[in-house]
Amino acid sequence: MKIEWPYEFPGAYWLDQKEEQAVIDVLRDGSLFRYYGLKKPGGVDKLESLSRKFYGAKYALGLNSGTGALSSCLAALDIGPGCEVILPAFMWVASVGVVVQRGAIPVLCEIDESFCMDPDDIERKITARTKLILPIHMAGTPCDMDAIMSIAGKHDIPVLEDCAQCNGGDYKGKKVGTFGKMGIFSLQLNKNMTCGEGGIVITDDKRLYYRLFSVHDMGLIRVDGRLATPEPYAINWGQGRRMAELCGAVAAVQIVKLQSILSSMRSSKNHIMQGLSDVKGLKFRRMNDKAGDTGPFLIIMLPEKDKAISAAEKMKEAGLHNVFRIADYGLHIYYNIPALVEKVPLSSAGDPWKLRENTDSNYDYNKGACPRSDDLFARSIIIPIPSRLTDEQEQLAIDVISKAVGSAK
Repeated sequence: MKIEWPYEFPGAYWLDQKEEQAVIDVLRDGSLFRYYGLKKPGGVDKLESLSRKFYGAKYALGLNSGTGALSSCLAALDIGPGCEVILPAFMWVASVGVVVQRGAIPVLCEIDESFCMDPDDIERKITARTKLILPIHMAGTPCDMDAIMSIAGKHDIPVLEDCAQCNGGDYKGKKVGTFGKMGIFSLQLNKNMTCGEGGIVITDDKRLYYRLFSVHDMGLIRVDGRLATPEPYAINWGQGRRMAELCGAVAAVQIVKLQSILSSMRSSKNHIMQGLSDVKGLKFRRMNDKAGDTGPFLIIMLPEKDKAISAAEKMKEAGLHNVFRIADYGLHIYYNIPALVEKVPLSSAGDPWKLRENTDSNYDYNKGACPRSDDLFARSIIIPIPSRLTDEQEQLAIDVISKAVGSAK
């Protein structure tokens, strides 16, 4: 019997009758909009309540997507023309896209062998126009938040944590997303917990929360589900990024399962890493906090680019169909994002790079802009760790990776 390697989608493997019943309840109540309906809705409210408890934050807000969460946070943080935002060269296109859409300028930061942003390079990239640092806890592993927060504090720059790929992760016993001014999470299908598409923002700052709320809705706040005028600081242009009640109901079930999902992925990842520990020429990514890693991806580094290309091809041929040499990992790599490299305008009227406010922010995004990151991308491979692997599937990964690396040319 051939052993199949499953696709990723961590939370999807844990869907059962509990999520099914949550959806049925919403449909039967006829209350698909989170603020009102035929009966009083409660799915998104429940998710937000559980989120406050799970992350240890004073405020939590459900949104329509991780991208929507990022966009709303940037608006709440007053990021716009004249602002520079530092973010890592290893990211997702949405993280840089929302910066450009605000009329601000993205500034690329090198990654280190943790595959998260290199704190030393953050310091080098700060200018008088730097108004935000955007660390991204990439591929399930926390950034070095001690160093990042120290730099941010030294220069009085706010931090927004992108935790889309590290939901439930910890750094030294504290949940990711709770270090900066705000933290965002994605609930898209390929994330640690899912409702298909959705986002969560957490913060301890009351004023930021109400600004965020206003932005994510219709520019106002709500009282008993109805629009109401907030204090002047919170009045804004709404983006209509509310979470749907169906998504909230599913996510409220998934967040209760999140620790179990993470435990399963961590266990599989640790077993596979142990099985690969003696493979010559293979090196694992550095962990800023191994205990806080969430486990959805394994990243291995090889000595040379050609060996990584060869090994990745052999892994795919042997059945690990969803592995990538990181340089080929699509829109996660800065130079693979055509709109960024070519500085595509937002409209025919112009783009952020041509605004008078951004005259002094002249940056290049072509390959070579982050040479140390480019080197890591070229010789490293990312391997998804599905959330319900059998012992046989874990052993398959060990055997395939070992053989592919050992025979790579």
